[in-house]
Amino acid sequence: MAQVVKDRLDRELGVIERLGFANYFLIVWDFVRYAREQNVPATARGSGVGALVCYALYLSHVCPIKYDLLFERFLDENRREAPDIDIDFCKDRRGAIIQYVKDKYGEDNVAQIGTFGTLQARAAIKDVGRALGIPLVRVNQITEMVPDELKITISKALEKNIELKQVYETDDDVREMLDIAKKIEGLARNIGTHAAAVVIADKPLTEYVPLSRVSGKTDVITQWSMGDVEAAGLLKMDFLGLRNLTILSKAVDIIEQTTGKRLDILRLPLEDPATFALLQRGETKGVFQLESGGIRDLLQRMKPDHFHDIIATNALYRPGPLEGGMVDDYVAVKHGRKKAEYIHPVMQEILEETHGVMVYQEQVMRILNRLGGIELANAYTCIKAISKKKESLIAQNEAKFMEGAVAKGVTEKQASELWQMILKFAGYGFNKSHSTAYALLAYQTAYLKAHYQVEFMAALLSGDIPGRNFKHKDSLVEHIEDCKRMKIEVVLPDVNSSDVDFTVADNKIFFGLSAIKGCGGAAGEAVANERKKGGAYSSLFEFCERVDSAACSRATIETLIKTGAFDSTGAHRSQLLAIVERAIQAGATKLADRKSGQMNFFDEIEEVAPRAGSAAQNLPDIPEFPKKTLVAMEKEVAGMYLSSHPLEDYVQQLQTICTHKSLDLKTVKDRTEVVVGGIISSIKLANTRNPKPNAPSKYANFDLEDLDGPMRCICWPDGYEKVGHLIQPESIVVMRATVDKRGGGDEFNLLANEIIPIEEASARFTAGLRIHLQEERHGLDLIQKLQEILRGYPGKMEVLLAVKLASGDTVHLKSRKNQVEISTELRARLDDLLGADSHRLLVNPPKVSTSASPRWKKPQKSS
Repeated sequence: MAQVVKDRLDRELGVIERLGFANYFLIVWDFVRYAREQNVPATARGSGVGALVCYALYLSHVCPIKYDLLFERFLDENRREAPDIDIDFCKDRRGAIIQYVKDKYGEDNVAQIGTFGTLQARAAIKDVGRALGIPLVRVNQITEMVPDELKITISKALEKNIELKQVYETDDDVREMLDIAKKIEGLARNIGTHAAAVVIADKPLTEYVPLSRVSGKTDVITQWSMGDVEAAGLLKMDFLGLRNLTILSKAVDIIEQTTGKRLDILRLPLEDPATFALLQRGETKGVFQLESGGIRDLLQRMKPDHFHDIIATNALYRPGPLEGGMVDDYVAVKHGRKKAEYIHPVMQEILEETHGVMVYQEQVMRILNRLGGIELANAYTCIKAISKKKESLIAQNEAKFMEGAVAKGVTEKQASELWQMILKFAGYGFNKSHSTAYALLAYQTAYLKAHYQVEFMAALLSGDIPGRNFKHKDSLVEHIEDCKRMKIEVVLPDVNSSDVDFTVADNKIFFGLSAIKGCGGAAGEAVANERKKGGAYSSLFEFCERVDSAACSRATIETLIKTGAFDSTGAHRSQLLAIVERAIQAGATKLADRKSGQMNFFDEIEEVAPRAGSAAQNLPDIPEFPKKTLVAMEKEVAGMYLSSHPLEDYVQQLQTICTHKSLDLKTVKDRTEVVVGGIISSIKLANTRNPKPNAPSKYANFDLEDLDGPMRCICWPDGYEKVGHLIQPESIVVMRATVDKRGGGDEFNLLANEIIPIEEASARFTAGLRIHLQEERHGLDLIQKLQEILRGYPGKMEVLLAVKLASGDTVHLKSRKNQVEISTELRARLDDLLGADSHRLLVNPPKVSTSASPRWKKPQKSS
C-alpha cells in the first residue's frame, strides 16, 4: 500500500510541476492551514477531492485511493486551464479567512469578483414600458402573459403564448415595447458580489482589472465577471460558505458543553449501525443533502448499509438517473431482486460497488481506459466531448474504444452496445469525487443526529434562525416539530433561561432569543449577558432598569412579552403589555441616574434590602388574555405556535373526520380527492385575468396548517363566491379538496372543493355518541342520572355504551330507547357527571369522490 501511495503522489506532483501549478496548491494549502489553526471548519468539494495531493495537504478528508477517485478527473496534462479547488468554510467565519488572505497578500492585491444581474424577459418589458409611458396596469398584463419558465425569452414567449402573440400583432404600443425589450434583453442591469470567487494577484489589481466598491459597503470588487478575470490570466480562488459546516461545528461545541468531551468528526466510525438505521428509516430532516421528501423515500427503498450507498445516493437522485431507471436497477440488484449482468470481468470490477449501474463519471473513465485502451488523461476529454456533442471527437474515441475493447476479448457487437451505453450514461454520470466529499458530511450529520439528538437539533435550530441563511423561516418550524416527534422538549423563550442561540441543558433545548422575530442577535446578547452578570430578572421594571434600551427597544420588549419570555416573572402578558411604557420610562430614568453617578434614597435602601413584591404592586388588576389570543400573539412574533397549538383541542375530531394529514399528501397521486383539516393563514386574494362578463373573478391562495405543517391551497372564483367568507385568518375548518401535483416532485396544491367550519363539521358528519363507563367507578345511581340527562335531549343520533367491567373486559351496548340531539350543552353535562373524556363522537367520515376533476373549475387564465 505504501508503494501505491508513493507512486500516486509522484505521478500527481509530476503533473502539477510540469503544468506550473505548484504555487496554486501552496496558496490554497496556506489559507486552509490558517483556517484549521483558528478552528474554522473547512473541506474541499468538487473534482479536487480526487487528488491525493489535496488529501495529503489536509484540503480534503476522503482518501482518493480508498474510494477510487481519479486525479485525471481533476487535472491532466492535456488541459491548460488552471485547477479549481473549491473550499467550503464555516459560513459564519468565511469572512475571517478572506481577510487573512487580504492581510497576507495585501489589500490592493485581493478582491472579490463582481457578478452581473441581467435583464430577463419580464424585467426588460417592465423597464421599457416604464420608459415609453405605457400604463403600469397594461404593462403588468403583458408581463403576466410571459410563461413562468427558467431562461424564457421574449421570442420564446411569443411562440408559446397565443394570446401574447395576438396582442403583439394587433397593438402597436405593445409591439414597440416588446421589440425594444428584445434588444435590451440579456444586458447587464446591476452588479453584485460573487458568492464565492476571490481574485489574488502579485501586484495591485488596479494594474490588471477595473475595480469598484459595493454600494453601501467598503468591499472592493472587480468590474469584470469571473470568466473575464480568468481569461486575463489572474488567479481565482473559491471561498464558499457552507451552513452545514457551521451546524456541525456548533453541534460539536454543544456536545463538549454537555458531555465534557471534544468529538473529532473526522474520526467517526463509518460503519455505525445506529447511523445507518436512521438513514434506512428516512429520518434525515436536517441531514446534509438528504433532507428532501424524495431522497428520504429513496433511502427507505435503498436501505443503505455501507458508506458507498451514501456516495451513490446524491449521484442517483437526479432527473436523468431517476427517469432512466438507474435508481430502480440499483435498488433491485442491491436487494437481490435482480442480477447484475457484466459483459467482461473488467466491467464487474468497475461497476460492482454500484450494483452494475454506471453512476459516476470516474466509472465511465475507467471503462474507457481499462476496456477501451483510452488513456485516463484523455478519458475525461472524451466524456466532455460526449456531453457537448462534439461529433468528430466522439467518432475518434469510438474507433479507438472499439479497437481496444475487441482486443480485450469483447465481441464487436458487445463493444458497440457498450459504447452506446457510454454515450447514454456519460451525460448522467456524476462527479464521484464531489459526491464522496459530500457523503462524508452527510454521514457526519446523520451520526450526530443518531447519537446526540438534543445537541444536534439545537445546533440545527441555531443554524436555521431566519436571517442567518437563505432558508425560509418554515424550516425552523419543521425542526421544532421534528423535536416533538423525537420526544425532545423545547423550552419556551424566557429572559431568565434563554440565550442568544438555541442551547442545551438537562437534556432539553432552550429557545434562542435571536430566533424571535423583532428580537435579533444584538438584543438577545444584551439580555443574556446582563442576566449572566447580574442574575435573573424579577420583574419587567427591573429588566428595563438593567438592559439598555439602545440594545433592547420597546418593540423588542413587547415581542418578548408576547412570546411569553417574561412569564417566569409571575405576571400575565396582559398586565405586562399594559405597563410596558411605564416600565421603560422608569428604566430609562434609572439608567440615566446610574450614568450620571446619582443615587436616590430608595436606591440606597434597595441595595441593603430589595423591595419585596415590588413587581406585584406595579401590576394592574386585569385578567389574562384568552388562550386563543395568546397563541395568536406567539404566531405573530415567533412565526410559530409556542405554548400550544389552536388545533390541539380538535385533534380527536380532525382525526375522525379527515382522510389525510399534510405529511400524507406527498405520496398521494395527482387529482386524488381528500378531506383535510386545519387552521387558515397566509391569505392572498387575486383576480383572474380577462374574466367573462357577469362571472366571478376573485379567488384566494391560502395555507391550511395542521399539526404537521402547512398545505398550500387555492379556492377558484366559483368556489370563492360561495365560501369566500369562510376563508379568514385563524379560522379552523375542514376542507374537501383535490390534490394538484402538476408542478412535479413533492410540491402540490390543494384545490378547494368545499369548506366547512369546524363547529359545523361535527354536526354534519356525526352519527352518534359513545359513552364510556366503568363498573367499579360508576354505580346504579349515576346510571339513572345519565339516563335522565339523555332523555332531556331527544333527537336522531344513536347512543352507544362502552362499559369496562371489574374483570377488565369491555362490553359494548347500544341504547334502543335513547336517541339524542348532540349539542355543546349535552356534552358539557356528560363531562360534569362522568368526568373529562367521558365520551366520544361517532363520526361518519365524509366520502370523497373518485372523480379526478374538482368541483370548482380553475379559470383558463389567472394572475
